[in-house]
Amino acid sequence: MSFPSEFNRVTFGLPVETFRVDAYIALEERLPVVTEFVLRLLRICGVVNLTAFRNYFGFTNSEALAVIDSLMRQGLLDVVDEDVQLSRFAIERFEESGGDHPRFSKVELRSDTVTFDLISFTPLRSQVGEAQSDNLLKLEASDEAIGESAERARMAYRQRFPEVAALRGDLRDRSFGVYSVEEVESKRRAYIPIPVSFALDSDGQVQRQIDQTFERAAPPELVQFVNQQVTATIPKTLALGGTDLEEFIDTFELPLLRQYLQGKKFDLFRYLTEVHLTKAVRYPVGVEAIFGNLYLQENLERIVTRIKDRRHGSRRHGPLLTSLVWLTPDDVLWGRGDAFARSVAELGAHLRGGKSSDNLHLLAYAEQGQEQAVLSRFRVQGLTELHFSRPLPPDGMLMGGRLELMLYPTGFMAAVIHLPSPGNPGLWMPIGIFSAMPKHLDLAQKLLRKAMGGRRYGRKARFSQKDAALSPTTFEDALPFLNYCGLVDGTHYDQESDDS
Repeated sequence: MSFPSEFNRVTFGLPVETFRVDAYIALEERLPVVTEFVLRLLRICGVVNLTAFRNYFGFTNSEALAVIDSLMRQGLLDVVDEDVQLSRFAIERFEESGGDHPRFSKVELRSDTVTFDLISFTPLRSQVGEAQSDNLLKLEASDEAIGESAERARMAYRQRFPEVAALRGDLRDRSFGVYSVEEVESKRRAYIPIPVSFALDSDGQVQRQIDQTFERAAPPELVQFVNQQVTATIPKTLALGGTDLEEFIDTFELPLLRQYLQGKKFDLFRYLTEVHLTKAVRYPVGVEAIFGNLYLQENLERIVTRIKDRRHGSRRHGPLLTSLVWLTPDDVLWGRGDAFARSVAELGAHLRGGKSSDNLHLLAYAEQGQEQAVLSRFRVQGLTELHFSRPLPPDGMLMGGRLELMLYPTGFMAAVIHLPSPGNPGLWMPIGIFSAMPKHLDLAQKLLRKAMGGRRYGRKARFSQKDAALSPTTFEDALPFLNYCGLVDGTHYDQESDDS
């Protein structure tokens, strides 16, 4: 671990709209080779005698006269006595180009497809980088921008045409501007993903980093809008009360954490420094420290390593083939975006490899009637098992909804408590453990059954009509791989080293 250290990655969705635009465009007109060379010669020499002109190009007398006559009729040359020179019109074409090549244009009706964001109406590349799932956090444009999008697109196409042309290979170097916009037709609306990383720096403060590619390309007003919307999205919650963290410490028997608890305040920076950075303080053998959400790349790699080890028989008891269960915390910023989507895909691939029927089972809190909203948050490619937990009284959600729990039954578990970040109590910062200790494996199983058992089981999410027909009605039927006896009195101790 090093500072700044990332603890969450959230993908925000920037609203965009794609239009078909019919417009008359002023385009560069390429000159015939002979014409261009004649004009460039006269540009350099100023005045050229007819005889010298004929001899320079190797023309016959009739050819030279034909060329000169044609260019005079186009208004490009003047002939005075026996001398040839550029017309005032031709001189202006050179001056417009600012170089040694004259610039000529023609007006042409073109049909174009262009995508604008609905905030600043900056032209963007069409169909590039559009969000593939609904699990990102969508930024919303104003009602005025949406209602007037076609008219604003018309204006933006005229005013920002150089930016539009820069996105088109055929227009980049040969377009001069818009003569008129004839028609603008909306084709579709979508969102483009903007990843935002949250990290803790060496001063114990939260740093926010918007995707640099977007930040470099977007105008300042658009970057400012995204920053404002990110800030507004972070919940304004109170700091974590001592009971949730203390319950976490007591439940998993983690006295190491208690030494960093001063009243109700947890000394997060000192904990990270001593446990993660310097490793001066260590958990018992079989337990490893976690920082950041489980779907972040570093933590995901650690999970995958453990899955591979157990499924491929590296441990002394032989292969352990089972599904993986993952209880999500009740956090609006958790799992939103590309990092979570990639983790689902990768975990599913390792679990379903070969002829295995094992799978990733995601558990999420959902009040009755809120299932569709929760489903949309976690609808990503590869996720087929999403189960709802009813947070019924008196207990409600486990540890106030701040507990994140992953269990590979009888193999390993991960338990994470989400703490308020310094200066941003609504921005949760996860700390916790990987463990293969039997007591922790048993606790994880019991907690999952507590969250999902009996009336708390809110059924399986319906991704399709087929799911509705086959949906289990009880937790035991939905997740049968969790129905086993505890390990504390058994012999299935899966010992891990500190650096496994």
